[in-house]
Amino acid sequence: MNPPERLYHASSVQGLTAIVPTTSTHGAWVHAVADPVLAACFLSTIGGDLTCAVGRDQQTGTPYVCERFEGALDRRYAGKPGSIYKLAGEGFLASQTPWEEELVSSEPVVVLEELCIDDSVAHLRSLAAVGRLLLVRYPSRIDGIPEDDSDLVERAVLWHRQFGEGVLDEFGTYHPHLLPRIRAAIAQRAATSESRR
Repeated sequence: MNPPERLYHASSVQGLTAIVPTTSTHGAWVHAVADPVLAACFLSTIGGDLTCAVGRDQQTGTPYVCERFEGALDRRYAGKPGSIYKLAGEGFLASQTPWEEELVSSEPVVVLEELCIDDSVAHLRSLAAVGRLLLVRYPSRIDGIPEDDSDLVERAVLWHRQFGEGVLDEFGTYHPHLLPRIRAAIAQRAATSESRR
């Protein structure tokens, strides 16, 4: 399947003329999406999924930002400037990361157009006001995000195995109440692995 003719990439850095690959857990890529509203959700990535989950509502097809704790929306986006960059879709690949909305390029991509945003949270609220974005405020959940935050516990265990003890610092920053559950899950996993030897 060919990529869309136009894709969108959001960044907290303004004035870019090209987007270069950055290294993440899935490799070194330029990340983009076909929906500019969905791209806007990445104007700030502070805390990533630990502050706000981003996705597309399975029932309505509308992009969403879902707070993972009270005040997470403002903590991540308030007062944060950024830009949404329009890119040519040529050279982008689908199905390279776990998120089906995401397309990636291993090469730098020239910017076709830039939309500068002064305050990311104000931009998101304006999109929500006209029904183009769902802002799901804590403690409400959407799209199967579990109320007990078990998905975050599982992610912490996985990242701990991949990247070591240091990843728990970020979980402690945003979800200190989960640390006892995370440490218990890590210990249980280690005990299970040991018993299989």
